[in-house]
Amino acid sequence: MRYFNFTIIAFLFLFTFSLFNKACAGEILVLHVNGAIDPVIARYVKSGIESANNKNMSLVVIELDTPGGLDQSMREIVQSILKSKVPVASFVYPSGARAASAGTFIVEASSLAVMSPNTSIGAAHPVMIGGGNDKTLLEKATQDAASYIRSLAKIHGRNENWAQSAVLNSQSLNDSEAIKEGVIDIVAKDLDSLVSQANGRTVIADNNKIVLNLEPNFVYYKMSFFENFLHLISNPTVASILMMVGIYGIIFELASPGLIFPGIIGFICVVLSFFALGNLPFNITGLLFVGFAVILFVTEIFVSSFGILTIGGIISLVFGMFMIFEPSERLGYPSVLTVVIPAAILTGLLIAILFYLVLGTRRKKPFIDSSYLIDKEAEVKDVRDGAKLLLVFFDGELWSAKPIDDQVYKVGDTVRIVGKEGIVLKVKRT
Repeated sequence: MRYFNFTIIAFLFLFTFSLFNKACAGEILVLHVNGAIDPVIARYVKSGIESANNKNMSLVVIELDTPGGLDQSMREIVQSILKSKVPVASFVYPSGARAASAGTFIVEASSLAVMSPNTSIGAAHPVMIGGGNDKTLLEKATQDAASYIRSLAKIHGRNENWAQSAVLNSQSLNDSEAIKEGVIDIVAKDLDSLVSQANGRTVIADNNKIVLNLEPNFVYYKMSFFENFLHLISNPTVASILMMVGIYGIIFELASPGLIFPGIIGFICVVLSFFALGNLPFNITGLLFVGFAVILFVTEIFVSSFGILTIGGIISLVFGMFMIFEPSERLGYPSVLTVVIPAAILTGLLIAILFYLVLGTRRKKPFIDSSYLIDKEAEVKDVRDGAKLLLVFFDGELWSAKPIDDQVYKVGDTVRIVGKEGIVLKVKRT
């Protein structure tokens, strides 16, 4: 009987696990990449692939339309694709889209390379940011890129020679030419067509062969509003403008100390431009913004900036927290906005209250209860203005004193305090 019960429990457990696994395996995660490949896109794609692996999904589809982008960001995406246990399909979509330059590497690295009709791929020759003319450096980058894309094509049995030619000679192909040359695996007009054609195919994921068994159950993994904003400013032209604005803002602040506003804007723009050009990762950029916010909040207590420092600190704090914390709403958790916005508002209120209290203390007139002075003795330390004004020592301090009698005083005499007018004591001889 005990053996029978154990068998039943084991059967129910395996049955439940198989149902759960089947439910997860039926989901296809869809990412949408439109525009240049930059650090924002890299984090977004890596996050999506990681989420698909954690949930044991059956496929990740990257809808791709890009003119290229930063080499470092492209390599981060490629590395994430290669180590993913869930197959990744790069889908050049919609009609009229392209996977140029860095996009070609992403397509060739994917387990499944797909293009929609009237799309193109190729032109992957490296280009130096700012149009650099160092031929030796450019040649080294070109040869490295050619070797890299050739190895990616080899993993999935695609046309290595064309992939290398796309880098060395900037060759491009449309969808029909690409399928004919063995550069891609499928031409599909939409996601449903992709799934139907991909079913039953054997692909490579994490160096393992996997037979695809797909269902058209799509889960869309979207970028947050803040990520879309960062993606917008990551355009090289926008990043260059931010750099110039930041430099001029800092120059104006140094030329006219105390303006405050140009310095704050300058720092934020310079840090954003460095991030947009791929020189600063998300975490470092976020820490810089949070640290700058703390400096501004502390400075607000000691400098009368009429709230400019507090506003700049709140802006910097919001940027920093968005940089450090990944948008959680994509993973099914409450939006990071529910933390960032209240934190920024609360911080601003606390700084405003503290500033008000400090300002009130500074404006408050000094208060001294003079009753404790009466009938106390003090020593004359100096005689001024023909003995009409004395300088007396009392309770560890020097006071100005005015005699109320006609006595002649000299240094060392002892006097008794009988009253006070403002900061001048009234005294008479003991």
